[in-house]
Amino acid sequence: MSCVLPGDYWMILSLQQMGEWLAPIMKFFTWFGYPQAYMIIIASIYWSFDRKLGLRMAIFLPVASILNSLLKQAFHAPRPYWMDPRIRAILVSNGFGMPSGHAQAATLWLYISSFLRCNWCWAVAIFTTVMVGLSRVYLGVHFFSQVLAGWFIGIILAILFIRYETNLISWLMGLKLRNQLLFITGLSFLFIVAGGIIAFFLRDWVMPLEWIRNASDDLAGKDEVIFSSISMAPLAGNTGGFMGAAMGAVLLHQKGGFDTRGKWWQRLVRIVTGLLLVFMIFWTFNTFSPAEHRDGLNAIWRFSGFFVITFSTIFLIPLLFMRLNLLSSTEGRTPHHENNGFPDSD
Repeated sequence: MSCVLPGDYWMILSLQQMGEWLAPIMKFFTWFGYPQAYMIIIASIYWSFDRKLGLRMAIFLPVASILNSLLKQAFHAPRPYWMDPRIRAILVSNGFGMPSGHAQAATLWLYISSFLRCNWCWAVAIFTTVMVGLSRVYLGVHFFSQVLAGWFIGIILAILFIRYETNLISWLMGLKLRNQLLFITGLSFLFIVAGGIIAFFLRDWVMPLEWIRNASDDLAGKDEVIFSSISMAPLAGNTGGFMGAAMGAVLLHQKGGFDTRGKWWQRLVRIVTGLLLVFMIFWTFNTFSPAEHRDGLNAIWRFSGFFVITFSTIFLIPLLFMRLNLLSSTEGRTPHHENNGFPDSD
């Protein structure tokens, strides 16, 4: 399923013909679409500036990524440099191309701007979203139609979150803790089942030799191989991220939450210390990374790693900060106090 529209090739080739001077700029913007970048930004906001805002970001992003993983498997569409040898893969990316995960994830900034309610926030969010999408086209890893699809899906998801998240959270918080955790587990299980159904129906699909041949030259110079099968690993990782963030939020709510205010040096210490802990966890899991061709084992590893990282970020590290008096608990304070619980209506 190629899903290539008229004008897709022209747009990539036109952007790439503008010259190499654009490459560092586009690589800078595309960096904002990687999990490591979002992890740094979301954790810093969550621990030191606005817990409610950081939590919204920590839930929205994995849900968007889960949807993207499912759609990429369902469409199993090629990346541009798989299709046309004239297109240079300035960066390489494994996995399928439709819709663009970077473009879809970038709509996070539009979602957050709806709560910040300031003109300059909207301007920055729109500019960042557009540039992240265009960077993927210039770098040769997505057709513009794939970027448009990512933007469209991400915006629809953001609208649904804005419209329904308050009611859903109110319903969830009305349940007993055990039932809250069971609901999150069940929802995560449904995500995995949906991916398994797609993988089952595509079990006999074989990547066209033309795609592999066209991609070979670009990948060989970068020590990469083309990911040539339907895989559960990306979906498992994103689902683990969602489950860890959601369970962490529920358990932290039971603890009464925390207040992000403090002196500048306290905020900085939280960010530096927290990120060091997160990257230690990431490095530990990455050290024992299984080979990509062992899809079942790789999926379990990804799920476990993303779960531990997000659960630690949302729940365990804030508890440590409170023990070290780097954060103060809001337990026992009046309900209107800053960030006591899940995001609520603004």
